[in-house]
Amino acid sequence: MAAKTRDGNADGVKSFFWIVDLAIHVVLWLLLASILAVLADLATAQTLWRDDPVGGMQALLRYYLSETTDPGLAAWAADAAYWGWFGWTGVDASARAWEAGVLPSHGLGSYLQPAFSGATREALMVAMYGIKLFGVRIAMLAMTIPQFVLAIAVAVADGLAARHVRRAQGGHESATRYHHAKRFLTFGVIPLTAVIWLVAPVRLPIWLLFWPVSIMIVIAVWNMAKYFKKYT
Repeated sequence: MAAKTRDGNADGVKSFFWIVDLAIHVVLWLLLASILAVLADLATAQTLWRDDPVGGMQALLRYYLSETTDPGLAAWAADAAYWGWFGWTGVDASARAWEAGVLPSHGLGSYLQPAFSGATREALMVAMYGIKLFGVRIAMLAMTIPQFVLAIAVAVADGLAARHVRRAQGGHESATRYHHAKRFLTFGVIPLTAVIWLVAPVRLPIWLLFWPVSIMIVIAVWNMAKYFKKYT
């Protein structure tokens, strides 16, 4: 009984601080995605852009900046992501000091003096532009949220109407379909799409992301709404 009480209290605390729990998970997920994005950028720079790794990243960044519908928001997101990695750590200031002929004397950059020259410097520059690209893609993904919300709202409304018709006609109940659709949505479409969009260092038009993903999300949400049961 005591164990059950403790578990209930823990669940209550977790549900009360759900917004904090969600924020922590989002931050950790973005950190992991940014690391994967930088690693993918470095790998691509050493294979596809071997002649000019930094130029390749700059061209990719310019492409996405030209594709966004809100350049101001995209630029702000790029600067925020850059500051999160290289600003507060002192790496950016140390790199600028090194370029000006002044050796870094403090901050994390003081321990990275070998990284400011040669091939290592190119890798650092690729990582810097890669983080800016990551921020731009985050902003572009955020800009699609209203469209996704609209598509989901339509799917929910139509799915609930289909559920009402099914229940009125004594149709087949299927919690299995509901759970399959839920898993497909939460563990398939959403995370895979986000990871591919944020990590892959290739030119992906935003419509190539929005339309196929919207269709898959609508189908999954429609099935969830149609076969929703109070106790599943």
